[in-house]
Amino acid sequence: MKKTVELYVNSTKEVAKILSNKIAKELIAKNYEIVDKNADIVIGFGGDGTLLNLLRDINYNTGSKYIGVNCGTLGFMQDFEVEDVKEFVKNIPNYITSKLRFISIEVINGKDKKIFYALNEFNVQNSNDKSFRTRVEINDEFLENYIGTGMIFSTPTGSTAHNLSSVGCIIHPEINIIQVTPREAIANSKMHCLPKSICVPENSIITLVSSSDEKIKIFSDGANVYNGDYDRINIYYSNRSMIKLTDKKHSFVKKIREKLI
Repeated sequence: MKKTVELYVNSTKEVAKILSNKIAKELIAKNYEIVDKNADIVIGFGGDGTLLNLLRDINYNTGSKYIGVNCGTLGFMQDFEVEDVKEFVKNIPNYITSKLRFISIEVINGKDKKIFYALNEFNVQNSNDKSFRTRVEINDEFLENYIGTGMIFSTPTGSTAHNLSSVGCIIHPEINIIQVTPREAIANSKMHCLPKSICVPENSIITLVSSSDEKIKIFSDGANVYNGDYDRINIYYSNRSMIKLTDKKHSFVKKIREKLI
C-alpha cells in the first residue's frame, strides 16, 4: 500500500513553494501518494510558525507523523535543511520518531468551560494590559498570590520560545514537565512573588483562581484564543500529541549550539 503524504506549505515564502514542488515530484517517483488530508506523513515547508499554524488548523488533533523542512530564518522546530531532494526522500523510512506532547488550558467561568491546546506555551495576562493578579495553586495546594505582567506555562518544546525571552530556562525535550514562568513579577516590601520559573511534573495540575473582576486574555502558541472573565483556570498535560520524524544527527544539543548561542 502506498504511503500518503500531505504537503503543508507556507505560501508566502517562494522558496517553500519551489522546494515543495521539487519534493512532491520525487515523492511521486518513489511511489508515495500526495493527498490533502488524513495523510500518513505531513511535510511542513516554512519557518517555525508552520507547525503551529498546522496544529491550529486541525485543533491539535492528528494521527499523522510530521517532518519539518526549514524555509525560514531560525527553524528551531523545522529540523531539515534540504539540499539534496533525492537523499531527503530516500531517507524518510529511516528517520527516527519523537513524541510532541500538548498541554491543555481549561477556562471555567460559571457553568461555561472552554479548553484550548498548545505545543509551546500558554501566555495568560490581563486583557487591558494592566497588572495580572491571580491565586496560584499546584495540585490544589496554595503556592502564591501572583501579581505581574503575566504568566507563561510552557512545555519542554516551548522552553526555547517565548519562555526563554522571559526568565525561563531551557528544558531538554525528554523531560516531561510544565514550566511556570512569571513575567515581571512584583517584588517589594508588601508583595513578593516568585521571581523565577518553577517546573512541575507531567501529572500536575496548575490552577489559577480569579482574585479580581478584571478580564483576562490567553495566548496559545502566540495566537489569542480567549478574552473574558474566569473563575478558575487549570493547566495540565493533554492526552493529545503528535509524532515528529527527524534525523538522529539533529540532536537537541546541536540545535542549542547552532541556533541559540
